[in-house]
Amino acid sequence: MESGTVDTGWVERQAYDLLSSVPEFIWDGESLPVPVDEIVDNVLGLKVRLAEDMSRAPGCEDLRPGEVSGLLLTHLGEIWVDAAEAEQWDTRRRFTVGHEVGHYLIHRDGRSRIFCRNVDIVEDEEPPRNGPSPKPVPELEADAFAAALLMPEHLIRAEGERCGRNLETMKQRFNCSHKAMKYRLHVIH
Repeated sequence: MESGTVDTGWVERQAYDLLSSVPEFIWDGESLPVPVDEIVDNVLGLKVRLAEDMSRAPGCEDLRPGEVSGLLLTHLGEIWVDAAEAEQWDTRRRFTVGHEVGHYLIHRDGRSRIFCRNVDIVEDEEPPRNGPSPKPVPELEADAFAAALLMPEHLIRAEGERCGRNLETMKQRFNCSHKAMKYRLHVIH
């Protein structure tokens, strides 16, 4: 795989595998929105913490306020999310949690923490067209994972047929941002 490109099929399978492992009492595989917080807690055993000051996370003292949207603290089994962002945009909070879950499942390599700056978590409207993205591949993969987790392909197709792919209706049903839904609809033709 060349620099800046993502094997979206592989990333989709990772998200599908997680969603397939969710017990029915947590999620029936059809209800919307996908209950990402319950999946993170009950299936993965991770805690989501809304943090007022991300620099208080162990090993992250050098962070500036507002610099980081999310942190994965693998050694603690925690995902930290910027509380101010979360309060302002629940859709952003959900995407950040999904992004960090992507890192947890596909990028965990012994590091005790992975932190994602605001510019790393982007719910792009369209994938890059002219060559590789300047963003690191792990960040692109985590974004693609979050999109696939929160907006599973089979449900995007079913809801798209039901509402004529109306962007406003679909983003409300999936509790996601305009940008994230537009990107997902672009990816799933």
